[in-house]
Amino acid sequence: MTSALCQALILKKQVSAERFSLPDYAEPMDCPADCHACCRRGVTLDLTSVEALVIYLLNRGVVELVEEYTNLHGENGYCPFLIMDRCRIHHYKPTACQMYMPFAYHGAPICYYLAQEEQLSPRGEVREPSHNSHAYDIHGYMMKMQCQVDRYLSCSFFKNIYDGILWWECHYHSLPKATVRCLESILSEEPSGQKIMLDFDLRAALAEGHDRYEMLHAHP
Repeated sequence: MTSALCQALILKKQVSAERFSLPDYAEPMDCPADCHACCRRGVTLDLTSVEALVIYLLNRGVVELVEEYTNLHGENGYCPFLIMDRCRIHHYKPTACQMYMPFAYHGAPICYYLAQEEQLSPRGEVREPSHNSHAYDIHGYMMKMQCQVDRYLSCSFFKNIYDGILWWECHYHSLPKATVRCLESILSEEPSGQKIMLDFDLRAALAEGHDRYEMLHAHP
């Protein structure tokens, strides 16, 4: 379990929202600036408990921010991490969000039309489409890691991003102490954590994730 959780954490740390800048991959189609149409549509996403843990660890402190904002402004049905028109976990958001790739429809990304439909008035020019990212590879890898830890965790999947983070806020320290120490050493980049990160082959992990995703897609 420790190895699987540590690998998932390292992968998410190394491939963030800037994943498109990695070599050998094309730039995706850009969303219109300040759009957030997909974040305003009653967000419920399948999220493995492994990825929920990783997102919780990389965004600790965000729960307090969400609660404070909700108390001030009330519920609005948007993704709870969309605060003041900004995704507060953008840098380490779920791959389910990353997989919501804008694709071309009459020369504009589909979210441009969603925004118009909801009168959100997106700003910024629509750019030329290109495509894809590592999001599907990460998704496949997280599913693989989930299979490795299923027997240890009492919850496997969450339908809501926020629910997953709240669950881990309550249960993180119920993990074995050795597992917590290992995860924390990666987060703080202590010598032991740096050694684990150096031993991790990012490209091989992404290739494994790609194969896993293809297998799941072929045999759901």
